[in-house]
Amino acid sequence: MTSLQAPNAVVMVRPHHFRSNPETQGDNAFQTLANTSTETTSAQALAEFDGAVETLRGAGVTVHLFDDTTTETPDSVFPNNWFSTHAGGHIAIYPMFAGNRRKERRWDVIELLKREYRVQDV
Repeated sequence: MTSLQAPNAVVMVRPHHFRSNPETQGDNAFQTLANTSTETTSAQALAEFDGAVETLRGAGVTVHLFDDTTTETPDSVFPNNWFSTHAGGHIAIYPMFAGNRRKERRWDVIELLKREYRVQDV
């Protein structure tokens, strides 16, 4: 059963280089420094992410999967911070305060949404 509260498709960005973001540590209460290496943190995030994709697909959710292509965007796993979708085929794109967060905005993601879901307005 499809509802606004339980979408049948999601956009996810695979976090190849997930780590603490020094540009956002000062104003992000959820971010803490881990007691593990950057490599370990990144590997754990990737494993959790891949498990989530498998679970969603197993439940019949369409996962539009994108790969992070740069080491400069450690928070790329959170695309919901820079765009949202709205009734009537609209997408809102939000500015990001941190410079490296602005690099997360991807027009290939927006183009997919426009093509697949007949988005009318960005």
